[in-house]
Amino acid sequence: MMNCLQKTSHRGGNDWRRTLRWLPVLLLMILAGCQAKPLPEIVEPPKTPEVMEDDRKFSDANLESVSWSDIPPALFQDRQLQTWADALTQSAVYYRRIPADLSFSFAGYTVTAAQMARACTELAELARSNDPARLKQELPQRFRLFRSMGGNSKKNVLVTGYYEPLLHGSFTRSKRYHYPIYRRPPDLLEAGKGGYRLVKGKRERYYTRSQIDERFLSKTDSKKLSAKLANRGLELVWVDNPIDAFFLHIQGSGRVKLDTGEIMRIGYDSTNGHAYTAIGRILISEGKIPHEEMTMPRLRQWLVDNPRENQRLFFANPSYVFFRKLSGEAVGNINVPLTKDRSIATDHRLFPKGAPAILSTTIPELAPDGKTVAGWRPEVRFVVNQDTGGAIRGPGRVDLFFGYDEQVEYRAGVMKQNGSSLYFMAPRIHQP
Repeated sequence: MMNCLQKTSHRGGNDWRRTLRWLPVLLLMILAGCQAKPLPEIVEPPKTPEVMEDDRKFSDANLESVSWSDIPPALFQDRQLQTWADALTQSAVYYRRIPADLSFSFAGYTVTAAQMARACTELAELARSNDPARLKQELPQRFRLFRSMGGNSKKNVLVTGYYEPLLHGSFTRSKRYHYPIYRRPPDLLEAGKGGYRLVKGKRERYYTRSQIDERFLSKTDSKKLSAKLANRGLELVWVDNPIDAFFLHIQGSGRVKLDTGEIMRIGYDSTNGHAYTAIGRILISEGKIPHEEMTMPRLRQWLVDNPRENQRLFFANPSYVFFRKLSGEAVGNINVPLTKDRSIATDHRLFPKGAPAILSTTIPELAPDGKTVAGWRPEVRFVVNQDTGGAIRGPGRVDLFFGYDEQVEYRAGVMKQNGSSLYFMAPRIHQP
């Protein structure tokens, strides 16, 4: 979403164990809704260690080949396979757009884009039969299975969630609609690979968040304050809430209800290339919010209650996202529409983009008030790797797309499940 992903890892012998360090991994992205139908088993979330994250580049050591017997049987009780088929069809579109001989590696096992396109199409047809028993029989015969090495010795991954937020805005700046959402600037070069602009023929890092937004977040509108993109006609829309605007940058896509009553959908176009900094981590280190209480709703409420701190915290994250108007659904980093409950975001450097996958985790069940977690339901579901995000780094991170509805923000916001597992599927290619 970032607006709405592919990865490679490196671990040599036991050296990687000495280089890994514990990091508090914070949820600043949001899980979007699974089915709200009551299911029989509700359990407490598993007590697991924090996920470790390696800051280096990764290689095929991020995945290991495993047996299909490792997958919990509950996977084949899924009776909503049509949505998975929809997501697979979108991945097939992606694979057909790229060079047919482009290779994708699963722990050293290589397949081409053409082979992935064919596999996703056939798998979508199989899913549309809505026959879990047939799926259980045919998947092991037609696909190899690979497990993410995760972020610690137990191969756990941390699952968070993201969604489409709703903002309120206008095409005209006013006292109410004061905060800009920008298009991609034409002088932004190498977006996502450093973010530069040319100044007298020399490269300079692109503007930071503070250089772009200082004037708009200050109490005064003095022209002495930095607003590097102002008056260049780059404003896609003006919105009425700086916290909503900041969270939109985290989510990567959203909807804006205009003052005309129209709903406009916007999505990620590019970034200024600066590293993402989680402001929740700052508040934890300062003792403002206990680590065990840090969720997206808790963070948002703290910002609402402490407006004088907002500018300091926002500018501590130099990363900035630029948006474009969407004519259809929210799209991920492979530029295909995301599918609610099925699309996931991972570190785009590490895992094959567009690949079918399986996620084993627990999902929050809300009480009738919509703001209280009543319990956690074990969940094993088919997903597809179709997105990435600035906070999704390392083999131990996954973000599940919850889509858009009234209860999505809270459900996605409390999703922070450490004891989860992620698996990828690759078609069996029979060599002549």
